[in-house]
Amino acid sequence: MKVKIITLQTLMLFVCCLSQTGLLANNVQITNMVVSGPGAIQFNISWENSWFIPGYNYDAVWVFIKSQDCSNTQQWTHVDVSNSSANHAVSGGTGLIVEAVSDGKGVFIRRNSTGGGTQSGTVMLSFAAPIPAFATVNFQVFGIEMVWVPQGDYRAGDGSTNHTTQSAGSWGSGNSTPRLVSSEAAVGIDFFRNDKSGDNAVTAHNPIPAAFPKGWAGFYCMKYEISQQQYVAFLNSLMLLQQSNRTAILPTSAAGTPALTTSGSLNRNAIVVQTPSSAGVPTVYNTDLNGDGTYGDGDNIACNYLTWADLLAYLDWTALSPMTELEFEKAVRGPEFTVLNENASGNTASLQAISNALTGAGTNMESSTAAGIGLFAFGAGASTTLSPLRTGFAATGSTVRSSSSATYWGIMDMSGNVWEQCVSIGYWNGGTRVAGGHVFTGLNGDGNIAIMGDNDVSNWPGNTILGNVIVRGGNWQYSAQRAQTSDRFYVNSIAENSIRTARTGGRGVRRP
Repeated sequence: MKVKIITLQTLMLFVCCLSQTGLLANNVQITNMVVSGPGAIQFNISWENSWFIPGYNYDAVWVFIKSQDCSNTQQWTHVDVSNSSANHAVSGGTGLIVEAVSDGKGVFIRRNSTGGGTQSGTVMLSFAAPIPAFATVNFQVFGIEMVWVPQGDYRAGDGSTNHTTQSAGSWGSGNSTPRLVSSEAAVGIDFFRNDKSGDNAVTAHNPIPAAFPKGWAGFYCMKYEISQQQYVAFLNSLMLLQQSNRTAILPTSAAGTPALTTSGSLNRNAIVVQTPSSAGVPTVYNTDLNGDGTYGDGDNIACNYLTWADLLAYLDWTALSPMTELEFEKAVRGPEFTVLNENASGNTASLQAISNALTGAGTNMESSTAAGIGLFAFGAGASTTLSPLRTGFAATGSTVRSSSSATYWGIMDMSGNVWEQCVSIGYWNGGTRVAGGHVFTGLNGDGNIAIMGDNDVSNWPGNTILGNVIVRGGNWQYSAQRAQTSDRFYVNSIAENSIRTARTGGRGVRRP
């Protein structure tokens, strides 16, 4: 058996391909990969600013593996690992554990004791099936930072009754009381008072089914929005036909051609063709923020111009899952009582961060020149040059929740930067209930996507039907009001997520 190893990380701030280069932010690194015979792979992992607080929550790195048979160098496939934690091991470092998952699509690596700071160790993961002795195989190991949102009660809606702005206020028409969510049971009354016609009638409608994830059960949420580097790593693992459907241009386009928009307004989307496809070989993509052939200078920026189809394909490939809008509210607010018109920081303050007022622009140290309570990216208006910022830009070693706009659980950028695309519970339309994405049952992706580049998970809703998808949490362009935790103004706007827009990105979750 011959094994070729490619070390490539899909992380918030950097990609490491056949190298061991560090960077700032949480500095997640996977290095020194070694295949231990036909049945296991070993590597070193480290990241900074990790935490474990008993009775509260913790962060983790979702690690998954791709392989490529050298007899078919165009296709990468997902590698299943053992679904028993006992078959994996961690040694050395500062005390980590490997948390296996039932479907074997990857593992969570996290602290195993109270505390915080830099985490490191040597990890050995056992494959679910050994590599055939005759195979010559390439491997890639990916890691995505996640945050655990534990099971428990929370409140949906902030109590607003403002129909003009379509703020998500209440759980029943004519009632401005936030809804206490205390189980995953079916819900037979309206969660959110959002009807485009202003209809206040209490009308029976199809309930939200028990299988639809309501956020009460525990789940992992990506700590940051999908970065441009992460989407590049995804594109570079696809076959040519898949690439052509997950970008806005032909993969045969010339080197330097922007990949995700043809509008001429890049809005700091730095993803470009590095090496065009030739003779059917997939294109190589990279980031080039300044357009000068210096690759990697846009890796850190939140990825915009993502359609709902793009997001679902990426999440299927990572073996994650789309987030529901109820999970969005739980991930932001936690168990706290609601604050009217609050944003992710837990208060109503809004301090503008904007992409023409930065230090270290385009680097892994990019930050806003503004600092203070309620700092997030919003309000830039219609512009061809302004854009999203680096993922997690507002957090420093001295910030707290209110000044970094972190959520109750420590998740970043859930107000502003780019839209969070979520599965919708639906809405009222002139007295008629639009059921939304009620077919969604919360299945996780399996790590592989369809031949055309789309997700192939049962009951993941598309956006061809009004009400299936909703954008939440605001973006760099729109007002601070759109970034309020319970705002649902774009409850039925396909234009915000079916057409590539400079405002729209996303993140994923994983349910046990």
